[in-house]
Amino acid sequence: MGIQKVIMRLFSTSAAGLYMLLFAAAIGVATFIENDFGTSAAQKVVFRAWWFELLLVLFAISLLVNVYRYRMFQRRKWALLTFHLAMVIILIGAGVTRYFGYEGMMHIREGSASNHFLSRETYLLFEVQKDGKKYQFHEPVLFASLGDNHWEESYLLGGQALEVEVLEFIPNPKEVLRDDENGVPVLKIVMGGANGREEYYLKEGDRRRIRGTLFNFSNLDVPQAVNIRREGEQLFVKLPEPYTLTVMATQQRENLPAGVFHPLKLRSLYAGRNSSFVFGLYTPRGRVEIASASPKMESSSLG
Repeated sequence: MGIQKVIMRLFSTSAAGLYMLLFAAAIGVATFIENDFGTSAAQKVVFRAWWFELLLVLFAISLLVNVYRYRMFQRRKWALLTFHLAMVIILIGAGVTRYFGYEGMMHIREGSASNHFLSRETYLLFEVQKDGKKYQFHEPVLFASLGDNHWEESYLLGGQALEVEVLEFIPNPKEVLRDDENGVPVLKIVMGGANGREEYYLKEGDRRRIRGTLFNFSNLDVPQAVNIRREGEQLFVKLPEPYTLTVMATQQRENLPAGVFHPLKLRSLYAGRNSSFVFGLYTPRGRVEIASASPKMESSSLG
């Protein structure tokens, strides 16, 4: 008898009203989460959370129970019946979409056809090589700025167990330079890109190709590279082709011939035939870390 009372209360008219209010509140909270932390955070915390799905199931069942309880199949109650059944159909459609549907973006140029699209689902891609064989994995994940992003999976490859674990997820990753007494010399290079100003960091001993230009920060010269050398606290640069140096503070210009070391000037524009860049900052003792540029997830975070 006690269980029956609990069931009747769970699916009563007042319970259905409560479920509707909770649903509206959840949608409102999800809107604020999406605005501040991105769509993936709203999906993870609200829309794909088990409690949200349970709420919708309880709401649908309570609607059907009330249809039977109040005999809404009578002709004079068809308006109420239509309302209740419409809500149930909407909830069933949402469930079908959630578990059996998929969504994404398809780009079709005018006059052409396409049979593939970019899925909205995110995947963790990694590759393992063992005994000359290559194994590729595509695991569906939902990483966000909010919630637990820990992921772990076990595999059996050739009779050997493999454990893969994600310990930390950094949304909108960006390199940042920190002062460190035990650090190494680090030079910041600024270049223009698709997203505007882009910053890169080059540590002493590194060789790195940035947007088609090879930078080498060591005492060993590399052919066809921008070679940077440190002598004491002074930096020198040797360019692979003639460049024009523009001091940004005074707009003073200077032509720099190739193949000769010149004193490196910070916050000055080096413009060549194929590239242009600025040495923005130099620290003799620093370290480069990966940090989040913004808590709101951007598409670049998902690769």
